[in-house]
Amino acid sequence: MPMSAPTTRQKQARRLGQKGLKQQLCERFENDYGFDKGRRVIPTIVDDILDLVSEYYAPERGQQPSQIIYTAAHEIARLTRGKTMAQTRQQAIRLTIIAPDDHEAYARGAPALCIKRFIRWLDEARAQGALLTTADLAFVCGVSCGTAERLLRQHEADTGQLLPLRGTAHDASSKVTHKATIIQLYLNGYLPTEIARTTDHSLEAVERYLRDFELVRELWPRYDTATIARLAQRGERVVRQYIDILRRQPAKQEGDTPVREPSASPLSGSHEPAEVRLPQPANRRNQPEAATQTPRDGLPEASPLRGGGEAVQEAK
Repeated sequence: MPMSAPTTRQKQARRLGQKGLKQQLCERFENDYGFDKGRRVIPTIVDDILDLVSEYYAPERGQQPSQIIYTAAHEIARLTRGKTMAQTRQQAIRLTIIAPDDHEAYARGAPALCIKRFIRWLDEARAQGALLTTADLAFVCGVSCGTAERLLRQHEADTGQLLPLRGTAHDASSKVTHKATIIQLYLNGYLPTEIARTTDHSLEAVERYLRDFELVRELWPRYDTATIARLAQRGERVVRQYIDILRRQPAKQEGDTPVREPSASPLSGSHEPAEVRLPQPANRRNQPEAATQTPRDGLPEASPLRGGGEAVQEAK
């Protein structure tokens, strides 16, 4: 059956359907960007672009009048040496610039308002699958990075709360603050799962901290920083951070081991976990005594619970 010719209205409808942003992008790709030989893939590329644009401007995102759309690093995009932000997976997120109770913080001064916004933005980003840096917070708030870092450091010192900054969450921060908090909880007898939950770190990061700390504690002070770094296969800066933590620990009597009382919990408030003294051989980690002995060649042998054994064996 022969097909009937399209009517004038149908021709007009077809022409109207060829208007719009998608058609303009397809035309640019074909005529301006040298994609004239790849016409079949142009619509697919344009659809991907439009999906990305909708993440920023689609009405269904639920953006409120007091919110902005900001681009942050995706929470799974780990910091890697030599990797630029342009090469990093990113995420469009909503940040609340003005909250209903911001005026109360404003009455206490600009620093109080800044830190209130910082905490809110960090929580909002984390809830949307992204992580912010100190530079992000400073940029959105309109202050210098130095001011933002000082306010964040002061807040963490005053409250004991570790804020979910990108460097902290990915174990890439040069600050010793979160390491000290994690190690102190560990020394007070908390389990790695409890520490991860309390400090808003991944269990993998917490266990890595603890393995490194135990290896450094075993080697120090019998070896210098450079030797410890070589044996532990860690940078000297990281080793110095752990040594600083060890130096700040109060001296304990030989044979005494701090353990956590069952009633104490890192989630129960600001009080310090209680410590009691137990005589040997009630070791805190219940490790066999042979695990900490020094072999005849003079190099300490890493405990199975401490990790890093491969580094020590290679150094032998």
